[in-house]
Amino acid sequence: MHGNAAPGSNQSLISLLILEDEPRYLESTRLLLAQYVNSIETALTNKQALALLGKQSFDLALLDLHLPDGSGYEIMAYIRAHHPDCRIIVASADSEIESAIQSLRLGAYDYLRKPYEPEELIKTVRNVVRKLQLEHDNARMVYQLEQSEQWHRLLVNTSPDIIYTLDKDGRFTYLNDSVEGALGYMPGELIGRDYTTVIPADQREAALYRFNERRTGERATRNLELQLRRKEDLLSSLTERTSDQLVVVELSSMGMYRPTSLGMGEFLGSYGVARDISARKQAEATIVFQAYHDLLTGLPNRALFKDRLGQAMVHAKRHGQTMATLFLDMDHFKVVNDTLGHLVGDGLLQALAQRLRGCLREGDTLSRIGGDEFMLLLPHIRSRDNASYIAQKIIASLKQPFNIEDHELYASMSIGIALYPDDGDNIETLIKHADIAMYHAKDQGRNDYKFFTQDLHKTFTGRLAVENEMRHALEKKEFEVFYQPQVAVQSQRIRGMEALIRWNHPTRGMVSPNDFIPIAEESGLITPISEWVLGAAFRQAKLWRESGLPPITVAVNLSARQIEHPQFVEKFLQCMHKHMPDGHGIEIEITETTLMRDMDGAISKLRKLAETGVEISIDDFGTGYSSLSYLKKLPINTIKIDRSFINDLTGHTNNGSTIVAGIAAMAKGLKLKVVAEGVETREQLEYLQTLECDTYQGFYFSRAVNVSTATEILSRKTELTDIL
Repeated sequence: MHGNAAPGSNQSLISLLILEDEPRYLESTRLLLAQYVNSIETALTNKQALALLGKQSFDLALLDLHLPDGSGYEIMAYIRAHHPDCRIIVASADSEIESAIQSLRLGAYDYLRKPYEPEELIKTVRNVVRKLQLEHDNARMVYQLEQSEQWHRLLVNTSPDIIYTLDKDGRFTYLNDSVEGALGYMPGELIGRDYTTVIPADQREAALYRFNERRTGERATRNLELQLRRKEDLLSSLTERTSDQLVVVELSSMGMYRPTSLGMGEFLGSYGVARDISARKQAEATIVFQAYHDLLTGLPNRALFKDRLGQAMVHAKRHGQTMATLFLDMDHFKVVNDTLGHLVGDGLLQALAQRLRGCLREGDTLSRIGGDEFMLLLPHIRSRDNASYIAQKIIASLKQPFNIEDHELYASMSIGIALYPDDGDNIETLIKHADIAMYHAKDQGRNDYKFFTQDLHKTFTGRLAVENEMRHALEKKEFEVFYQPQVAVQSQRIRGMEALIRWNHPTRGMVSPNDFIPIAEESGLITPISEWVLGAAFRQAKLWRESGLPPITVAVNLSARQIEHPQFVEKFLQCMHKHMPDGHGIEIEITETTLMRDMDGAISKLRKLAETGVEISIDDFGTGYSSLSYLKKLPINTIKIDRSFINDLTGHTNNGSTIVAGIAAMAKGLKLKVVAEGVETREQLEYLQTLECDTYQGFYFSRAVNVSTATEILSRKTELTDIL
């Protein structure tokens, strides 16, 4: 422990480190624990926490397990190694029992699962504090408090608590200076006045014989929650009181008696301490709200939705009623986030939630369960037509645009509906079936609603089958890398090959990436698949180099999951060096959206690759942020103009040509190479020649082909006239 004892107590100061990646949750927790812990430091990331632990020691640490830059287990290991006396409390939303077991094995004092009640956290912390206090000697402060009445008065007056004494008739005889900050009175204004001056009328019965306590010892008042009124409340006593005019305090009081040789003598009055807990009460209310509500929209979250769904299900079963569960998912919301940024995306979600509320009946529950997904509970419906009406009303309400940050945006939703009891008689089944129906609405064109049927369940099972088949596709060597030539605009010589994955399915034939990559990204399979493509591309690049063909660059696409992996650079270089001594002739392609997920981390990692000779290209340029700032920061060699702009090149005066010309000019100014994707006509190629574009790729020269065809194309001296 650190520091001295608190005034009027025998407790030592306790220092606490809180590690939590949600800023509002972090602040609420800090306010809640401030009265139990005297020194609190906070951190949002592992990096911040390690910096604090490197400068000082802490008596207690409250850790989250899942941080943006690592795991809470890393911090636990550091504390055990460098601060073995620090007690650790783990607070995590992870419901797996293995997480709790692992935490306790690593030395955690206790494990709390989010969302937790404030009382549960307070109880746990207080238990730790008591044990810590028993381990430390507070005799020095006790000695100081006993030495001097003047020192005692100084401590009393500087205490944040209101300290008072009453005479036997309940009139104030002493108040410390804290009463001014808490209630707005100078101490002298209350001396001689009855204690009820600061007690609201509706609180006087609760305060009677408590504020003016006569009892002592164990029977005296301890930690009684009471409301006191501020000075300005007296001036407006005839008007409605507001929460700002009231102060919530925790009162401890006792009777004072003249000591005699026979024990207690004449009653002299009352002594009390009133601690302002208004901030703590607000923090408790905030934590309870955050535990059961989405912080962005203020809507109930998944936990609260399930609770209300369960209650509604019990009521419907008891009265033989029907109810509906709707699963709502925004269409193409990712496009908004990727092109306009998360600030606009968050604004759209907030506006959408507000508009959806206007479509509901009293008693309906709208919940945001994550991302762009919402759920809706419709209790007490007479038939499925009632659910259809609400779904149609929602879809119709979204026909009007949203204005977010000066952007006019249109939103639509795909809605799935499951009915109780026909489509499920428990919470999880109803939610799952509504989710399946929603996916069917998306498959049928989006911006629509569908009811769950058993046939849909079979379709959903088929989607799971694709995922399962994909898990074994690597083992069965069903994936294949195709290569699309990248051709110099002026000389018509092949400069490179872009590696693109294909799935050669045993029964469905060649499966397009559009049909399986989204499922791979959702399931997390994109990481092993991308690593396999990387290895295959490196092997082929080595074979082409050793066969004496003209030198070219082999380009591979990297996923966001790959780059975000802590060992990304090491794994990339290990795979590359297995086949090639350096990165010359290797190019990696990254989308703007991938960069923006962790710009600082990406800059550091890509610079390390660039030092080995690897070239870096920005793919789909123009469809994301298109910010000059990151072009300057990153070691970029090339930008690839997205095919959507090339498709618009039907003339030299249209918007498409203007955008392409602008990007080409910007790249030339930054001394970057330009690759145009999706070139399909001679007219498009000729226009690119006028811009002095470097390279192009597309069906006009060649679509993506297998290895043997790609090798044949390269062997033809890489001239366009030899191939067409």
